[in-house]
Amino acid sequence: MDRKDAIVKSRHTLGSIALIATLLLTSGAAHAIVYCNITKVEAKELKNGVQITVSADGSLEFDGEQGDWRQRIWLRFPGAKSALETNFIDVGIYPVSYVQVAVPQGATEGVGIDMTVALFTTCEYEVTRSTDQQQVIITVKSERTIEGNGAAKPTQVGEVESKLDISFQDGLLTVYAVKADIHKLVAKIARDCGIQIAIDDKVKRETTISLESLPPIEVIRGIASAYGLALLEREGKFMISEGVPNDLATYNMSGTQSFRMQYVRAQTASGLLPTFLYSYLHVNPEQNAVVVTAPRQMLGKIEHDLKKIDVAPQQIMIEAIAVEYADTKEAETNLSFARIGSNEGFGWNSHSGQVDYERWEAANNTADTAASQWVLVGRKPHDFDAQLKALQNRGRADVKARPRMVTLNGRSAEIFVGTERFILVRYLRYGSIQETIQGVNVGVTLNLTAWTGGNGEITTTISSEVSNVSELDPQTGLPLLSQRVASTTVRARDGETIVVGGLLQKQDYTTRRKIPVLGDLPVIGSLFRSKSRTQTESELVILITPTVLTPEGRLPNEEQEKATRERFLGDGQAEAPVQGY
Repeated sequence: MDRKDAIVKSRHTLGSIALIATLLLTSGAAHAIVYCNITKVEAKELKNGVQITVSADGSLEFDGEQGDWRQRIWLRFPGAKSALETNFIDVGIYPVSYVQVAVPQGATEGVGIDMTVALFTTCEYEVTRSTDQQQVIITVKSERTIEGNGAAKPTQVGEVESKLDISFQDGLLTVYAVKADIHKLVAKIARDCGIQIAIDDKVKRETTISLESLPPIEVIRGIASAYGLALLEREGKFMISEGVPNDLATYNMSGTQSFRMQYVRAQTASGLLPTFLYSYLHVNPEQNAVVVTAPRQMLGKIEHDLKKIDVAPQQIMIEAIAVEYADTKEAETNLSFARIGSNEGFGWNSHSGQVDYERWEAANNTADTAASQWVLVGRKPHDFDAQLKALQNRGRADVKARPRMVTLNGRSAEIFVGTERFILVRYLRYGSIQETIQGVNVGVTLNLTAWTGGNGEITTTISSEVSNVSELDPQTGLPLLSQRVASTTVRARDGETIVVGGLLQKQDYTTRRKIPVLGDLPVIGSLFRSKSRTQTESELVILITPTVLTPEGRLPNEEQEKATRERFLGDGQAEAPVQGY
């Protein structure tokens, strides 16, 4: 081979090597993942909320819903990795509790970050990006407004200096620390007592504690418990790490326990615990359980607090009677028990807006019938049912409904007694009269909410509606739907009866009569026809008797329990109570 051929062959070889290298580099570049690093998460207090700034070293893209009212805010950064020192940021500025960062399963090379912002309460928020696209700003709005600039901190006058004094005598340890670095405190205890203690570098605390003449092990446990740290004891050696498990090392030193709630919702129970515990708590709605992942020494305390919260709510039985009296005099006669002295009960007049001790006449004496609703409170006499039965037999009273409801303390109960009627409705659409058949509820609807604080009194919110279809409208020929509505909130003693009245209704009835055949004759037929107009006025009265039941669901008085069962069960057929919701 001559020199020229050798040079040509060498050039081809170098060219091939360069081509292969280019292809390899190009192939590697094609499969490389482009990402940025989240370097910082900062929280800043505003006058009416909190601003959380997520910073990165490149363009930071995010996904997530905006503006909704939520107690948890979820964001995803699909093209980012976490370069943060910790995955948990304890904010503790109302209404933000903490910020947690996690890498979801299936993330390629750790690219793709999920961020959760936990709030103390449901709030509105918005998410924006900075002009350089390297920051995502989460603004959580609060109903609270603080004075001055929320970001400014008050000037510290005479700031306390850090102090650390430790003495170890006769096997007992005395510690006095003021704003002392926890690493220095633990190191001095380990050196003076000859104990091997390792503390994670991620633990950053300024400790203020005073313990006198205790065994060193009790002091170490006390420090860990006081600052929510995880403590692992093994063969006389101790390991201290952060209590919130945000990595595998701290997770191995924590415990997880599920506490099922029997009487309250798990979400409610977790919200009643101190806010600084939120980072340890999770809710399992399927099992109605609060799941706690925390240092083992904290699990017992949290369990104790949850048991105090998870108590059975009181049950309240509500007996209701809706009676329509022929006139107000009949109502006054039957409800004479409400005419009581100032030492027995009280009344409320919606016309005057006054709550005082007043007699029936004062409560019922108002010229404006539309605002004549009145409320009285008293205890029904034993012969009330007999008097009412006598009025029914004479046709002077009509019991529209007599339901019995059992509801939990503070929960609503609703019952409807009646039927669904169908009426013809005409309406104008696109310039023409349209007709449709519409169903309406005709009868008595009661909605009640009763609650008690265990002081022998019950506060009840009552909303009642009585509707019926009256005669046809003479102009349209359509049936008229009349409604009587009353709502009020009143406080009564346990077992007293709340009387809601003043629901007056006037109805005009036209009656036509004629003699067959003769009444249809032309000209003279009018002589054999007659028409009369009758006007009636009735008053609807709602009687509500709330009674607090025992934990077993029975009346406190056995005689009342027996009488109630006889009245409602009668021939032995059980009447199912209407449960509240």
